[in-house]
Amino acid sequence: MSFVIKQMSLFYYDQVYALWNTIEGMDLNPLDDNSEAVRHFLAVNPGLNYIALVDNKVVGVIMCGYDGRRATIYHAAVAKEHRGKGIGSALLERLENILKAKKITRGRLLAFKTNEAATQFWQKAGWTLQDKYNYFSKPLAQ
Repeated sequence: MSFVIKQMSLFYYDQVYALWNTIEGMDLNPLDDNSEAVRHFLAVNPGLNYIALVDNKVVGVIMCGYDGRRATIYHAAVAKEHRGKGIGSALLERLENILKAKKITRGRLLAFKTNEAATQFWQKAGWTLQDKYNYFSKPLAQ
């Protein structure tokens, strides 16, 4: 099985959204994950969002934003039937190389504590589980 990594564009939104909906525990938000919000996110973060395709079907995605200081990964996912084949690692490697080339010195991400597969993936990829921070959020729009 071979796959192709491409820069994400809104053209793939429907497939990406369908993939997200197959991922157990994916926390989608209608305000942040609709096509218009994703279009804006891609425009604000050019060159930091990628998909993996098998036979022109989206089987993986990694989305990343940059705030001027840190990069944050959002909604990274690989279709269950395509896991363990190097797709997630390839997406992450592509993104990390881009971040390094842009001189971005630190990345961060959130994964649900109950998502053991994600915890294992990120730690195996060299990411450190942080337990010294409290994470806060506040909805600003309804």
